Amino acid sequence: MPPPIRETITSHERVRLALAHQEADRVPRAESFWPETVPGWHGQGMPAGVNLHDRFGYDMRGGGWPDYKARPGFLETVEETDEWITRLDGNRATMRYWKHRSGTPEHVAFAVATADDWLPFRTLLQETPVAQRTNLASTVQAMYLARSRQEFFWFTGMEAFEIVKELLGHENICLAAFDDPAWLREVFDTETDMVIRILDHYEANGIEFDGGWIYGDIAFNHGPFISPAHYRDIVKPGHARIVNWFKDRGKPVIYHTDGDFRPLIPDFLDLGIDCFQPLEAKANMDVRELKPEIGDRVTFMGNIDIMVLITNDPEQIEAEVAAKIPMARKGGGYIYHSDHSIPPGVTWESYQHLMRMVDRYGRFD
Repeated sequence: MPPPIRETITSHERVRLALAHQEADRVPRAESFWPETVPGWHGQGMPAGVNLHDRFGYDMRGGGWPDYKARPGFLETVEETDEWITRLDGNRATMRYWKHRSGTPEHVAFAVATADDWLPFRTLLQETPVAQRTNLASTVQAMYLARSRQEFFWFTGMEAFEIVKELLGHENICLAAFDDPAWLREVFDTETDMVIRILDHYEANGIEFDGGWIYGDIAFNHGPFISPAHYRDIVKPGHARIVNWFKDRGKPVIYHTDGDFRPLIPDFLDLGIDCFQPLEAKANMDVRELKPEIGDRVTFMGNIDIMVLITNDPEQIEAEVAAKIPMARKGGGYIYHSDHSIPPGVTWESYQHLMRMVDRYGRFD
């Protein structure tokens, strides 16, 4: 039987109970925002100086976000227009970005496409000091703030698929999986080595995470970018090493991927991943289907459809929350998050309404 609900519970306990499939007082909460969203809310009546973390009772705080590029911090502008800016990054990948709004960059070109291209980048990845990839001061600050507020403190950073995608691009990954899988395995192994060195560096400098929130967009709206067979052969060994780094220390792991990753769920469960996030609704992910199937083995985080939120229709927003959170929270195993970062099309009034609905439907009796 789950423990009785108490009047007062810390954020850390609330998250821990959700990950242990136990009920608390309410579902834990976390959120992400596009860069333009919160500044836009200031023009819609959001008071100056409001702290969203406090205002809406978020229970989790992250720290980390290392720089995984071959040349950390390098960024060179190669072209600029009124609407776009094209940059060469630390992997010598050419990316085109919107100048006045956020969005996924256009992948223009990649310097690494073959084993010969890879060699100088491998040397940089292996020889660049880890200290150049991390900001210990900001991570320590985040840790102490989380501890003082009794929040759950996550390592936030990328895993090898996301890192390799930024180095090679999706097309080159897919081609290499067929044409030169041995080389691609080496790339993934090398990038995973770097992730582990970074985690060891944080630990050696006194930073203790409560768990890992690992980012790797391995799927799009119709399925994974690579087959389950290629995943098991090329990507999964690196995932196992990262997950095991946390598991060896008794820490849980959230795995973030957009898209429809259902074909990879058996492998993710085999790895011991504790939580899936953000369960993108427009990619056919639905917590109402997943909870009865695998809810005893994994916690769910997200699935509140931003396509509903940007309607700014209070009835539709309430219906979305009411349809998912009550069944997702039953027996524990659910953490609130939108199914993506909150975009600027969601108004301040609508977001406040959303969080009132999360509070109403996310409380345990």
